[in-house]
Amino acid sequence: MNFTLTAGSIPYKIKAMKITALCLCFIILFASASFALNVNDSAPLFSLRDSSSKIFYLSDYTGVKGRNTKGLIINFFASHCEPCKHELPVLNSLVDEFKSKGIKVVIIGYREDFDKIFEMLNEIKVDKPIILSDVYGKVGEKYGVKGLPMTIFIGANGKVKDIIRGELPNIEKVLREKAGRLLR
Repeated sequence: MNFTLTAGSIPYKIKAMKITALCLCFIILFASASFALNVNDSAPLFSLRDSSSKIFYLSDYTGVKGRNTKGLIINFFASHCEPCKHELPVLNSLVDEFKSKGIKVVIIGYREDFDKIFEMLNEIKVDKPIILSDVYGKVGEKYGVKGLPMTIFIGANGKVKDIIRGELPNIEKVLREKAGRLLR
């Protein structure tokens, strides 16, 4: 089939294409927003290898299996993220305090392997949290990671209690406050 466009039909076709493109943009925008993780959602279950090749299962720390855990703080980061380099040492300094209250701290290198992760963590002297690698970004996708850092607070019941997207100025105070909510 051959199609011939006349001069009068071109503006209508261009206008129709613009409207179609605009509609697709709205669909993509709203579809991705509907998959975002929200407070009170069940935390998506996952398993990832830690730095000693042991598999970390989120389910071991929530629900019936997580009897000894009051909650988890999960932080997604990357070595190229400057705000992450400011936030991780603060989180590292609070690990022992949170551990004494039954709260586990887990940091996940988003789309990075352990070589890059440890290069950065050694540089900023972070060594206390459970360290995981989400090299393919599959867990980050489940959690709706769009920017870094991203910190999720998960209660012992497996429900998301709070989410911090991006860097905050009073991060130590905010982390303590939100961690305290895990104990309620």
